[in-house]
Amino acid sequence: MKWFGYLLLPLLFWVYNAAEVYLKLNHSSLCESTGCKLADGLLRFDSIYLNWVGTLGAFFLFVLGWLTYREKIDKKLFFIALTVAILFETIMLSYQFYASPQMCKFCMGVYGFLIVIALFTMRKYFIALVPAILALITAMSFLRIPDIAPAVTADGRYLIQSPTCPHCKKVKHYFKEHDITFQKISIDSAKAQQFITFLGYHTIPMLIIKKGQYIEALNGDEAIINYFEHQLNSKNEESSKETESAVSAASQEAIDVDSLYGKIGGDEGCGFLPTEKEESCDTPEENGSK
Repeated sequence: MKWFGYLLLPLLFWVYNAAEVYLKLNHSSLCESTGCKLADGLLRFDSIYLNWVGTLGAFFLFVLGWLTYREKIDKKLFFIALTVAILFETIMLSYQFYASPQMCKFCMGVYGFLIVIALFTMRKYFIALVPAILALITAMSFLRIPDIAPAVTADGRYLIQSPTCPHCKKVKHYFKEHDITFQKISIDSAKAQQFITFLGYHTIPMLIIKKGQYIEALNGDEAIINYFEHQLNSKNEESSKETESAVSAASQEAIDVDSLYGKIGGDEGCGFLPTEKEESCDTPEENGSK
């Protein structure tokens, strides 16, 4: 079975990676799941470049396997290359596990190939490799890696704040005074810190207002408070204008009714008049609207 571990499996591994490169160049992929797309978003560059690196690495591993099978080189070189590949893919998958809500199936396939090759070729050394794999996974769990799961989902107001920040306290006190509802997001979250930095800000509080597909972000206590002060003033002005307009319209309507029909008796009203008079009461409004 030596040929199976050193030749066939590395060859299939190379074909697997090469097929992904070919499909990516033709706007397709072996992995069309959400996890694969999320994994692409974790990279600093287009995922096709990583696929090229994986394909070249798989080909190099196949060449080393062939040379080892033919006893042209020491098999330790093959073991070193395979170990490096396994540790590299362990880091990639560990990062996905902690940062993404779904895993990339293609990446898991790559890792599966490497583990199976290791079991067939370096079984004696694989046990020594397991602690290194576990150490990497554990080390990744210590890092503050922001996950991709959305923090802002439903419509509403979200305040990125800290309980010790005086500017945040000022905004929260203002919200409490004016009965403005909001949800708190702690700035201790790495995701919140990266979001604010991505927008080009470095201070809190930051208010996020979500209305359907519309999202607005306000940074700083003055900007946040002024935003709501402007809204309150606008509502007061509109309310005042509506009151004046209603009084003016009611006054004009009384004049129109009196001029058209004369004074209506105090004991009568449109809602309680006989049918023919109820119709006549609707007439002035219809005439006035034409």
